[in-house]
Amino acid sequence: LTEDEDVQRMLQGSLLWKVKARGGCRERLFRLQEDGITVCFEGHFGRARSPQSFSVSHIERVREGRQSEGLRKHGAAFPERHCFTLAFKGRRKNLDLAARGEEDARHWVQGLTKLMGRLQAMSQMEKLDHWIHGVLQRADRNKDNKMSFREVKSMLRMLNIDMDDVYASKLFKECDHSGNERLEGRELEEFCRQLLRRPELEELFGRYSGEDRVLSAEELQDFLRDQGEDSSLRQARTIIRTYELNEKAKRQDLMMLDGFMMYLLSAAGDILNQEHTKVHQDMSQPLSHYFISSS
Repeated sequence: LTEDEDVQRMLQGSLLWKVKARGGCRERLFRLQEDGITVCFEGHFGRARSPQSFSVSHIERVREGRQSEGLRKHGAAFPERHCFTLAFKGRRKNLDLAARGEEDARHWVQGLTKLMGRLQAMSQMEKLDHWIHGVLQRADRNKDNKMSFREVKSMLRMLNIDMDDVYASKLFKECDHSGNERLEGRELEEFCRQLLRRPELEELFGRYSGEDRVLSAEELQDFLRDQGEDSSLRQARTIIRTYELNEKAKRQDLMMLDGFMMYLLSAAGDILNQEHTKVHQDMSQPLSHYFISSS
């Protein structure tokens, strides 16, 4: 998508007005980072204390025009077609924005929508690589694509990982194959993958896969049956083809440990039925248009 016109404009950056919920507007320079997933914004004359950012993966939807309460109340000074709102997942407040021109607004609305679609269409391997790349980019303070042990410790704090310094140092040295006290490239990726290890899931995988440490479709079917899930062989093969990272194993309907962990840690492995996360009613109207009966 880096060749896309909308994404190119986002990479160059645009001045957008940030409309506050309590009134007042501040113009900020918004720019998509090279990872294609992080958007940073700051005062365009460097007045802001430090750049703020958000991830495209955290956006639930992009609303064009003055659809939000904040823009309806405080965005009257901006033309309708210059305005748009970013609605985030979870508890993060919406971001009401207004561009200087209609073309800028269109580039950001269309560009963000394309990036959101690209993220949803990513394979499990691409999502993992993208996540690792994003974490490393944020933690690499001097942007030399190498990380010292000090930067690694900063990354662990960023990820809210409480790890003993002795164990962290041991992992660091194991991954530092070049012996220069810096992790780079594959060494960094190896370190991140070590952080993703889940011993309890490895034990569960070993219980069903046996000595060969490879899960067949039939063995995965047994696991699903024991968990009270759909235990058809067809369903087991579908899961393998969706979550297995090793292409050779996938073609043989086999699942390795990484694929098994990907499945269990995905939305499909949640205790919540994903069908229950969809809202089928029209929730786009103002609150006063709805009547709630308490009887």
